[in-house]
Amino acid sequence: MKVYEFKISKIFLNIFFRPIRNKAEIIELLMEAINYMILNRSVSEEDTYGKIILKIDKMSRLFFFTKDKYFSIIFPFFATREDNKYSFSFRNKIIIDNNLTRKVISIIKCDEFKANCSLDFVAPICDYEEECDENFWIFLRELLLMEDGYIRYDYDKKHENGDLHPLNHYDLFYSSNATFKIGLNNKLSEDEFIDLLDINTNCKYLYRKFEEAK
Repeated sequence: MKVYEFKISKIFLNIFFRPIRNKAEIIELLMEAINYMILNRSVSEEDTYGKIILKIDKMSRLFFFTKDKYFSIIFPFFATREDNKYSFSFRNKIIIDNNLTRKVISIIKCDEFKANCSLDFVAPICDYEEECDENFWIFLRELLLMEDGYIRYDYDKKHENGDLHPLNHYDLFYSSNATFKIGLNNKLSEDEFIDLLDINTNCKYLYRKFEEAK
């Protein structure tokens, strides 16, 4: 099992803790997280406002934490650490560096990605493959097809509204057509959130009869 932790300073909170509405934003978040981990910035305790935990075992996930908000997505890559430097690869064939992640972000945010004609989207991918990396489409395709496994926990005093919007709740999925909440009776710790998604620990139950729980 590998567990790596990275402190987040205040100036980076808006990069990681912003509303997620579609798959492209999940991919951008994943690429930004890799950039951040590669740089492995030194952050003092006084300037720490959150953290990223990368846990790789039978489950492979990124966890993002602030005081009142936690969320997680899958991490579909290999990770290694040597002399406090982190490196990442895809299928042990494609090295994921800052140049590759920045190119992915630029592609999914460019006008061609939103164009009605597929050829407009293909053109910048082909150009990059010819100039820099022949495996770029293989990598981007994997990102577009991956199941991202998004789940969020909120302690939300601002929008609390009884059972309609509980103070403590999970948000599953992110698009307006698919998302829904699961209310919780108590505030969740970071370890409890990780444990929920750890396939090596016992499953949690939404409801269990009193007789079964004794």
